[in-house]
Amino acid sequence: MDHGPDDQTGLVLAGGADLVAERVAGPFDMPWSVALLADGSFLVTERPGHLQHVRPGADTQPSRNSRGTLRRHVGLLDIALDPEFADSRLVYISYLQGEETSSAIKVLRARYEESDEAMTDEEVIFEGSTGASLELLGGRLALTRDGYLFLSLGDRWERDKAQDLSGTAGTIIRIRTDGTIPDDNPFRFREGARPEIWSYGHRNPQGLAFDRATGELWSDEHGPQGGDELNLIHRSGNYGWPIATFGVDYSGRAIAVNSEQPGTELPVHYWVPISIAPSGLTIETGPSSTEMWIGTLAGRSWSSSISPAIACSASIICSKISSAAFVTFASIQAARFMF
Repeated sequence: MDHGPDDQTGLVLAGGADLVAERVAGPFDMPWSVALLADGSFLVTERPGHLQHVRPGADTQPSRNSRGTLRRHVGLLDIALDPEFADSRLVYISYLQGEETSSAIKVLRARYEESDEAMTDEEVIFEGSTGASLELLGGRLALTRDGYLFLSLGDRWERDKAQDLSGTAGTIIRIRTDGTIPDDNPFRFREGARPEIWSYGHRNPQGLAFDRATGELWSDEHGPQGGDELNLIHRSGNYGWPIATFGVDYSGRAIAVNSEQPGTELPVHYWVPISIAPSGLTIETGPSSTEMWIGTLAGRSWSSSISPAIACSASIICSKISSAAFVTFASIQAARFMF
């Protein structure tokens, strides 16, 4: 079932058309992320550590640089283009590096030289806390036009760390695209806290995207057994994991005493008892509507609508929604919201 934060939720199941998948390139070795280029080609990260430049109808061209550690969920993760990519040629790549029992997610900034398929001027601009697990990584990037970079980070199976501000597990961080830390980050000057943290209490946020029309930041997040979430991300927000969750342990046992706790943020939407496994998130803004697309790994078909009555606070869903919004989780594992 689909739910909002209370019984008066404005999200209602509704019908929607399935999407049709069309193959344009491949095969790939564990592809994780795609960045579209102006000429219609695109860059693809592969978890074993390769960055592929793909031109539809042509052979793939791996870059000369490779990074990452390979095992199931790990290696190269997300790729994002600089807002001024046409002039700067800068790309940002999140990746996992280290040993099998101790590794950290890092963010690389580099200049992509298309002429010889190489990356130059490489610089690591962020390194997260080390963890022992190679799962529940997060790793999604979102950039703003005014020079900020956001990165989602999972708890890596150490759930209590998502409430510990001394590390970056279970957080969304915010830095400048040059790697410096903004003075207006909420924990910038708190003793013992990682100054990059923007929000915390996350389990495994794999989708992260801005609504360019409103400037609001959205994230979708894997719950445990059930309890997947769609969240509106607020500065300094505590999103509850693991002290507040609508999901349960894979054994069926309760994780949190209550699904809500004072001082924690409720999801805009959550799924129980079945997980849809939300992943990549894209928001498309048109002249009369906004559409949100979510990749879902569970492969179920869902659709929902959002009521005009839902209000929002400072940073996510619109404070006034003048028309219904529809969500479709199609059989090819995609979700579509229309505002």
